[in-house]
Amino acid sequence: MMDEPAFSLSEGGRLQSALTKFGLSGGARGRGMLIGMLLVIGWLPLVILSAAAGTAVGGVDHPLFSDLGTWARFLVVVPIMIMAEPVADRILTIVIGLFRRAGLIREADRPAFEAAVVRAQRLATSDTVEVVLLLTALAIPHLLVASLPQLGSEPAWFGTLVEGRTDISAAGHWYAWVSLPLVQFLELRWLWRIVCWWSLVWRVSKLDLAWVAAHPDGAGGLGFLAWSPRAFRTVFFGFSALAAATVSNRIQYGGESLLDARGPIVAFIVCECMLLLAPQFFFVGGLVKARYSALAGYGLTGIAMTRAFDRHWTAPPPASGAKLLDSGQSSAMIDYTGVYGQVKAMRPVAISLREVAGILLPVAAPFAPLLLYQYSLKEILQSVVQLVR
Repeated sequence: MMDEPAFSLSEGGRLQSALTKFGLSGGARGRGMLIGMLLVIGWLPLVILSAAAGTAVGGVDHPLFSDLGTWARFLVVVPIMIMAEPVADRILTIVIGLFRRAGLIREADRPAFEAAVVRAQRLATSDTVEVVLLLTALAIPHLLVASLPQLGSEPAWFGTLVEGRTDISAAGHWYAWVSLPLVQFLELRWLWRIVCWWSLVWRVSKLDLAWVAAHPDGAGGLGFLAWSPRAFRTVFFGFSALAAATVSNRIQYGGESLLDARGPIVAFIVCECMLLLAPQFFFVGGLVKARYSALAGYGLTGIAMTRAFDRHWTAPPPASGAKLLDSGQSSAMIDYTGVYGQVKAMRPVAISLREVAGILLPVAAPFAPLLLYQYSLKEILQSVVQLVR
C-alpha cells in the first residue's frame, strides 16, 4: 500500500515557508529557536523596560514579575502554541488516514472527500487569512479594554490612572503594540485551524457514509473520530492557563473574588469543550439512522432464525440435549444475539463519556489553583477526603 499524504493544518503559506527557510520550523530544535525568538521580541523588552523604570520586581503595587497573565502568555501559551503543531498534525493525519482505510467513504464519494481535505489544509494556511488575523490581533488590545491588564488607581508596571487619565508606561506601550498582539495572533491562528477542522468534518458528515452498525467501537466504525480532540487538547490547556492567570490577577489586584469569577470560569470551560467536541455531533443524524435501520434488519433476521431454531429443536419429537450440545446452531444463535446487542448499544456520537472526561480534565485543571484564594489547602484536602470516604 502506498504511503498516504500527511494532513497538516499548520504546514503551508508564506509565513510557514519563511520560518522553514530560516530554520525556525520543522524539528524540535527549530521550534525551540522560534520560541526563543518570540520571547526575545515579546518578553525580554518588557523585562528591560520595566527594570529601567524600577517596576520589574518592586517599586509599584503590581510589578511585572508578579503579573501571572504576562508569565502565562510567554512561558506557557507561546511554547504550547508552537510545540502543539506537529502533535496535532500527527493525530489528525491518523484520523484522516482511517477515514480513507476504514471503508466509511464510498468510492463514489472519494473525490469529494479528498477535495474537502485539500480545501481544509489550504484554508488553514491561507496567506490572506493570516494577514487578517494579524491585523485583528493588532487591533484587539486597542478596541477591547478587557484585553489589557486592568488599570487601577494603584501604580503598576504597565501604567496607572492619574486624575482619570490613563498613563501608560514604556513597557505598557510595548506590551499593547507588540507583546500582546504577538500572543493573540498565535491564539487566533489556532482558533482558525479549529474552524477549518470543523469545516472538513462537516463536509465529511454530509457524504453517504457506509456505516457498520455492529462495529465493536459502538459508533458504526467512526470511533476513531474521538481521537481528534486530542489534537487540540494541549492548545486549550494553554487557553485555560491564560484565563486562570487573568482571573488570578483580577482577584489579586482588581478586588474581585473567586465567587465573582465563578460564572465566567464555567462559561469559559463550557465554550472550550464545545469547540473541542462539536464536530463529534455532526454525524448524529447518520449514526441514529444507521442504528435504527440495522436494528430493523437484524430484528427481522433474528425472528426468522429463532423460529427456525424452535421448529428444529422443539418440534415433536423434541431433540435430545446431547444432540443440541453437538450442534453449531446454538452457538450461532448466541453469536447473533451478541451482534444484535452491539447494534442496540450503538452510540449517537463517536466519543464516549470516558473520552469526554479526558478532555475536560486538562481544560479545567488550570483553574483548580484558584480555589486557594477562597479556601485553605487543608479545607480542600478535607473536602476531597470526605468525597472518597
